[in-house]
Amino acid sequence: METREQIGNWYDGFAGRQVITSVNLRHYKIMEFLVSAGLSRNSTILEIGCGIGTLTGLLSSYLRKGEILAVDISPESVEIARKRLSLTSNVRFMVSDMTDFDHTEVFDFIVLPDVLEHIPEDQHRRLFRTLADHMHDRSVILIHIPHPRALDYIRATTPDKMQIIDQSVEADTLLADAYANGLTLDSYNSYSLFDREHDYAVICFRRKNDVTLSPLPKSNIILRKLISRLRFLIARL
Repeated sequence: METREQIGNWYDGFAGRQVITSVNLRHYKIMEFLVSAGLSRNSTILEIGCGIGTLTGLLSSYLRKGEILAVDISPESVEIARKRLSLTSNVRFMVSDMTDFDHTEVFDFIVLPDVLEHIPEDQHRRLFRTLADHMHDRSVILIHIPHPRALDYIRATTPDKMQIIDQSVEADTLLADAYANGLTLDSYNSYSLFDREHDYAVICFRRKNDVTLSPLPKSNIILRKLISRLRFLIARL
């Protein structure tokens, strides 16, 4: 099994490729998912696996009064990110693999942008325990990963594209690790990004809290029914 130092060194070397790639469609989609999940201009964010700060830059420009703590295992990547975003005032950087993460603050959003598949699976449950310790009752964890079947295909056909650790993160183990730490699934959506098939998935978790139901006004329900009926009638055409 690879050590923390080996993984960090690998991503130190990978940083140059990230500079060339820079912002792509994947990063914009993650921003869309975060906004849909309730990201505001004042949110506090913990970004795990920030790399050279590609998504970090988008987050920083979106926020007004919010702040970002961006973490990565690669010292080289973090140094590049610091230089790229040296003029920003709402981002702090930290080198960590999250096993030694020790902060007292809690965050509105915790985002793992295509990083969970690169963290050894036997560390996932402990990672979720750490994340749960840094959430309040309305916090959201947003995880963006390659769809496990898409990653299986890449592993079988073009293994040279795989990173030092590149696991297919299955839903059952993901849920088990999250639920063991008092989290609950808010949504799991697989979708097509670069391929015709579903090649990515976005997952949201929240803390498991009691819910008090608040019935909608009857007029809202009637309107929803009319809209659904109209969509059904159009779909039949």
